Amino acid sequence: MNSTDDLFADQGPEYANKPDRLEMVAGKVVATLNQPSATQKRFNALMERIDTEQTWADALRHSVSTHGLAHRQALHEIQSASHKLCRQMTMLLDQRIQAPGKPNGLTPKQKQQATHLVLGLCDQLNPTDDPELEALLARYGQTDDEGMDLRDQAQELAESVMGADFVGGREFNSPEEVIRAAIEHEQKKAKAQAEKREAKRAARKAKKGQSGAEVAAEQKQSDAHSALRTVYRQLASALHPDREPDEDVRKRKTALMSEVNAAYERKDLSTLLRMQLQAEYVNANKAGALSDAKLKAMCHLLTEQIKALESDNLQLRRGLEFEFGYPAYLRFKESDLLACMLEQRDHLQNDLVQMRADLEAVQDDKGLKAWLKEQARSNKAALRASQVPNFDEMLFAMMRRR
Repeated sequence: MNSTDDLFADQGPEYANKPDRLEMVAGKVVATLNQPSATQKRFNALMERIDTEQTWADALRHSVSTHGLAHRQALHEIQSASHKLCRQMTMLLDQRIQAPGKPNGLTPKQKQQATHLVLGLCDQLNPTDDPELEALLARYGQTDDEGMDLRDQAQELAESVMGADFVGGREFNSPEEVIRAAIEHEQKKAKAQAEKREAKRAARKAKKGQSGAEVAAEQKQSDAHSALRTVYRQLASALHPDREPDEDVRKRKTALMSEVNAAYERKDLSTLLRMQLQAEYVNANKAGALSDAKLKAMCHLLTEQIKALESDNLQLRRGLEFEFGYPAYLRFKESDLLACMLEQRDHLQNDLVQMRADLEAVQDDKGLKAWLKEQARSNKAALRASQVPNFDEMLFAMMRRR
């Protein structure tokens, strides 16, 4: 296809009886024909799909913009309160550990448990910004025997589940770290296998030369980009601000040309077509008299645009899942996003309530001992659960990251 061809010019007598035409219908670009062709129907379906994807993305961004700031501010306030409560608990445990022994005081084993809790709280609190917490780390860092036990259990888990070759001299500090490393290991292995397959395919291709299908695909790609350039050049010719003597019109055309350039840069054919027809820069008698080949070239480019939009929307949904807990596989609804935000805040508020109750419970020796006993019971249950990896979750995580 010659890049200087008029995309909307008559294509010859074989198309004179029933030319495809691009028109604006209810604000949308559609191809019209007295007797609709398969290519025309495909073009219209692709344009509709692009509108749908863009509508979803706009709704998602609007909801995050509208509600995200207030939600983040609320989370920041909750996290600040949580930080203060954690610090209070850390300093209180330190005082009880350092208290002189007395008949009803902490036993050595209880002090060891409290020491481990202090170290865990210090890690959460970012001690590098707090000299008092840094001092606590220096004081208790050499006495954390339980931390060593956890590392031993992690090493045993890694060797039993993934094998000695996987461990390879590495050290793991927790079962969770083992699972993360296992997922990363499987991802790298899958990537290496994919690269190996691709290298073999490329070698076979180089040996055999291009197939007829590959040549046709390259030609289709070339025709698609030629169609895009043609629409862009027609718009640029009509909108070039330097050719306009009127200052107000020149400013308007400058703004429109900026939109055209942005759409061309992202290969957004649907926007270029819409701007062309809306601005009426096409002769009404020739508005979209397209050959079937040119319409097919446009369909190819629109298909690529849909893939890019779907990829962008997937990244947006994954961002929602990461920040707000909104499942990426669900169709987006603003009400569901608000429910996820509320659930997230309620969960953290409940944590604050529990933290305040814990602080109240450890104010005397009896309450502190009971609290330490409950913490030990909870930690053992969590450790038992972590020692049995959820392979369904591991597989799901690996598939999502491919």
